[in-house]
Amino acid sequence: MELASNQDVRIVNELSWQVPLVSYEVSYSRIKRFKMDILMKMLLLTFQEADIRRPAALAEMLLVEELFIRDLIDKMLHTQLIRLDPKGYRLTEKGYGQLEKGIFEEAMDDENAIVFFSAAHNRYWLTEEVQDKKQADGPVYRYAPEPSTDKSRIQELLAQEKDTAEEGYQVLVADVLTVEELGHDAMPCIEFQLYDRKQDLFYARVWNTQSGMWDEVLQKQIEKQELVAWREAMASQESSAEHA
Repeated sequence: MELASNQDVRIVNELSWQVPLVSYEVSYSRIKRFKMDILMKMLLLTFQEADIRRPAALAEMLLVEELFIRDLIDKMLHTQLIRLDPKGYRLTEKGYGQLEKGIFEEAMDDENAIVFFSAAHNRYWLTEEVQDKKQADGPVYRYAPEPSTDKSRIQELLAQEKDTAEEGYQVLVADVLTVEELGHDAMPCIEFQLYDRKQDLFYARVWNTQSGMWDEVLQKQIEKQELVAWREAMASQESSAEHA
């Protein structure tokens, strides 16, 4: 944090405060997506065109072992690609959709993740665990809005971080099931209000102690709200000095 290296720049003010964070435990569902194999396509196409109730009849028609047919029918019933009515097996809306795309999707076990949210940054991110630490001393960041929960954005984050592609299939985040608030934490920051005499320019620098970097998001928020006031304060001080 070398702010004093430029002799034309002076620190007008220095503040310490904390950005509120909220942690959530999120449960989400996943699916495994395959390219549909030939036998499954043949069965779905057959159910689309003919009235078939007995797997044995289908095995004879397709010259395939009945055991394979039964296993595949059970899987398609379980994943709701087909249903059985009095006339025979029928494709569901889901079955028609997956047949048209040539894709088979199978549900996997649900997973959990821990997500942090900073309303000041309007940003969600994943973390391995909630850190057990005391909340930092000092006031709360003056421009931090009230936090809110957005399941669609959490799902986008999980998809970016958790979707994977393996040889022959993909594992995808299907839906966010629950979002449970775990607690509140804080991100300590140090704010510097600076004036460049040479350029006659006020600006802010905010050191984010959690990231170990200058925080451009918070800097821009402060400058948008306060640059005019800083310049007016300097003009007032100069006017007072002249009349002293």
